[in-house]
Amino acid sequence: MPSKQNLVSQASRAVSWLGTVAALGTLAFGLALASGCTDGPFYQMKKMNPYFQSQWKKDRELGPTFTDRLAELDLLQSQLARMPEAEQQQWSEQLSRIIQKDPSAEMRARAVATVAQLPADSAVTALNYASGDDVEKVRLAACHAWKLRGGEAARDMLMSLAETDESTSVRQAAIEGLSAFELNEVKSTLIRLLSDRSPAVQFQVAQSLKKLTGRDYGGDFEAWKQFMAGEEVPEPPQPSLAERAWNSLPSWK
Repeated sequence: MPSKQNLVSQASRAVSWLGTVAALGTLAFGLALASGCTDGPFYQMKKMNPYFQSQWKKDRELGPTFTDRLAELDLLQSQLARMPEAEQQQWSEQLSRIIQKDPSAEMRARAVATVAQLPADSAVTALNYASGDDVEKVRLAACHAWKLRGGEAARDMLMSLAETDESTSVRQAAIEGLSAFELNEVKSTLIRLLSDRSPAVQFQVAQSLKKLTGRDYGGDFEAWKQFMAGEEVPEPPQPSLAERAWNSLPSWK
């Protein structure tokens, strides 16, 4: 059963959603005229179907549909880089409100991917909110956004998520994101995570260390620990191209 805190959070998001619909509706009208709309052959088939035309008309009488809102965010994402700074700031604030209050996790995650492109300080605030979202999907989007954004705030949040998030998938995404930083900045965190209880987390650490160091000890976590402690550890011999090709063949046993 949902906790009282979650119910309150969902109610707050539902109220705020009404305030974001108007802004996204304006975006749909203004930007769609400039870029057009193509959703593939199935969308075109539905446009010719009287049933779908009637249903869409009824839905849109109540306001933008969920699909409309997602499409509008995708359109915004494609236009943001060419907008003036003042306009980017306005959209950063709108996206921040969606991330904090929208009742749809899909909308919040999509807004995270969009706000990641913006240099405004409000974008950092929005990503901080997303990093603590109740829904895993939104936190995963935040990890990808932080990696894309870079900087000290991104590094610190990714290190925190890598060690403390309740979701193994989010921790893995955060660890993968740390591979975009300098080794000295994230070294101590990755060394600690080599001893994590989760094999999935340990393996992701090994993958990030491989990118950062150029070494490859595979899943030999003890070898990684020794190397990170400053010891000279020989890398295991890599299979030849012929061996890799042979091993990739299906077994007929």
